[in-house]
Amino acid sequence: MCQFCPRPGDHGYPLDAQDPQYSLYVTEEEGIYDHSEGVEARYCRNPFPPKTVVHSAPSHDGAPTFAAYSVFEHTPENSKTAVRPLRPPLGIAIYDTTQNAHPARSARLARAVFDRTSQYRQRRDSRPDRIEVITLPLSLSLTDAERAEICARHHENEARSRMLMLDYGEAVSWFLPGPIMEWQYARKIFAVNRLDDNGNDEVKVAAWEESLNEAENIVEEKARWNPQASPGSFLTIEWQPRKDAWQFRLGSAFDPKKDREMVEYCYGLEALGHELMEVTAANSVYYSHFVGDGVLDFLLKKARLE
Repeated sequence: MCQFCPRPGDHGYPLDAQDPQYSLYVTEEEGIYDHSEGVEARYCRNPFPPKTVVHSAPSHDGAPTFAAYSVFEHTPENSKTAVRPLRPPLGIAIYDTTQNAHPARSARLARAVFDRTSQYRQRRDSRPDRIEVITLPLSLSLTDAERAEICARHHENEARSRMLMLDYGEAVSWFLPGPIMEWQYARKIFAVNRLDDNGNDEVKVAAWEESLNEAENIVEEKARWNPQASPGSFLTIEWQPRKDAWQFRLGSAFDPKKDREMVEYCYGLEALGHELMEVTAANSVYYSHFVGDGVLDFLLKKARLE
């Protein structure tokens, strides 16, 4: 069941079909999205043959942010008009919160995560997505909970800012959704808190990059139990509990005395691909229902009225 969409009876629901100019399905021959065919077919494929582009993304406070996603091989990367129709409206936010985080490495991190975890992210669903890395250097002295709180508040402001973009097509293409099928928490992001690169951006392939490749189960398990043994680590951060669903799912209501408003877990980088796979497992529902049935359009319009 989609947890993110409005329920019948909400103001303005159900919705009319989206305007085709903001469509989300693409045909290589025309280089534009074909909304009607995509929605009727209930699928959306990655560009093929693909290439990965990495470029700057919007930021409400100027924090250097980089997006990585696939486009057709012949697509001119420096052309906004050529790239925007190919940008997936499903973004996954990853914060680089290491003390020495800087824009060049954030761009490199975005490309590495996108390319090296693709087998994980497309294992259950091959619909397109994009990886965004936000440069947000934080002190080593912060606890995981403090780091998670800072990233969550920043992400909330960024997601809100994206929804209020003046250009509606831009708002669609830069949307940052929550996990629409997850019943416990409405928001999930990731935050890299350690990369063992010694500030060396010249190395061709860093150890932390190699650790993102598909790994055996035993390697992933070790990364979960002993993240310090990995060449890098990250936090999964979930918050905004869907309190109405807890009673139905668990048989007991959300209890602020024992249940947490925000949860964070630290893993080694070898486990990142699997965590991303969990996020992208509902991509087909996202495109066929969340986008195809107009829920995204509803939320964007609602945000402009609030």
